[in-house]
Amino acid sequence: MNTIVKIKTGLKTAAAWGLIIGSLALPGTVLGQDKKEASPLMAAAPFKLTGFGQFLYTAWDKGVDGFHARRIRFSLGGELFKNVNYKIQVDAVKSPILIDALVEFKFSSAVGLRVGQFKVPFSMENMTSGADLDTINRSQPEEKLAPGRDIGANGRDIGAALFGKRSVLEYALGVFNGSGINRNDINSEKDLGGRLVVRPAEFLAFGAAFYKGRTSVATGSAAYDRNRTGLELAVLRGPFSLKSEYIFAKDDKLERSGWYVQAGWFLMPAKLQVLLKLDAYDKDRKTSDNRTNLWTAGLNWFWTAKSKLQVNYELYKLEGGKTDNSAFLVQLQAGF
Repeated sequence: MNTIVKIKTGLKTAAAWGLIIGSLALPGTVLGQDKKEASPLMAAAPFKLTGFGQFLYTAWDKGVDGFHARRIRFSLGGELFKNVNYKIQVDAVKSPILIDALVEFKFSSAVGLRVGQFKVPFSMENMTSGADLDTINRSQPEEKLAPGRDIGANGRDIGAALFGKRSVLEYALGVFNGSGINRNDINSEKDLGGRLVVRPAEFLAFGAAFYKGRTSVATGSAAYDRNRTGLELAVLRGPFSLKSEYIFAKDDKLERSGWYVQAGWFLMPAKLQVLLKLDAYDKDRKTSDNRTNLWTAGLNWFWTAKSKLQVNYELYKLEGGKTDNSAFLVQLQAGF
C-alpha cells in the first residue's frame, strides 16, 4: 500500500510540474506568432527532453540467469526564467518513479543554489549518470557506502545545496533530510554533505568529499551517527583513463571502507574501449577476513555518446583469495 501511495505521489508531482512548464511554454508559443521580441527575463527554449533505456542479460556461476529492463529514464529540463533552471527525471522501471525534481538558481558561475530532490554531492562515480558509467555496475563501495546509495535511494536525497566553479575549483555543499528520495525525514536531525574537486590541468582532477549525518532505525527512535569521507582521482589523457576512489564510513560504532582502481583505453577513438577494474569492500574493519574483492574486465562499443553495447566479466573473490562467484553481463543502452 505504501509503495502505491509513493508512486501516486511521484506521478502527481511530475504531473504538477508538467502543468507548470506547459503553462509557461504555451504563452511564448502563442505570442511568437505576433513576432514580438521575447522578454530578456524569459528562457529562449522552454524545455529539453532526454532519455535512455538499458536492457541487461546476466549469466551467473552461482545464481539465476536472466534478462532485465534495468533503467528506462526520461529527463525534462531547461530554463524557467533567465538563470533559473529546472530538471525532472523519472524511471519507468523503478519504484518510486520520481528520481529527480529540482530547481537551480544561478547567481554567477561561482555561486548557485539547488533546491529539491537530487544527488548528494559525494563521490565521482556516484555523481556519474547511469548512462555514462564505464562499467555496467558501479563498484561495491559506491553501492554500499555512498550517501543515498547505501539506503537504496539512487544516491539522492531531498534538500538544498550551494554549488559553483571558480578557476580550477568546483564545489557543492548541501543540507539534506538523510532519508532518501520521496520520503519525509524520520527525525529532526539534518545531514550535511559536500564535495570539492580541483582540476589543475585539463586531463587531471582530484577531490575530497564528506557527509556528516544522523539517522534512526524508525521514526521517533534514538538517532546515531552516519558519517562518510571520500577521496577521488581521475586522469583522462587521450585514449587513456585512470580513475580511483576511497570511501570510509562510520555508522554508530561500525566502521566500513572500500576503494576501486579502474584503467581504460580506447582502441578506436570514441568507438571501442577496453577496461580493467578492481574494487574492494570491507564490511567491518574491526573484523578480519570479511573483505570482498571484485575484478571487472569490460568492453564498450559506442554508436553514439548515449547508445552503446557493454560486455563485462565479473569475478568475486573473498579476502583469503577464494573465488566466491562470477558473472558474465551484456547490456544494450539506447539513448537520446
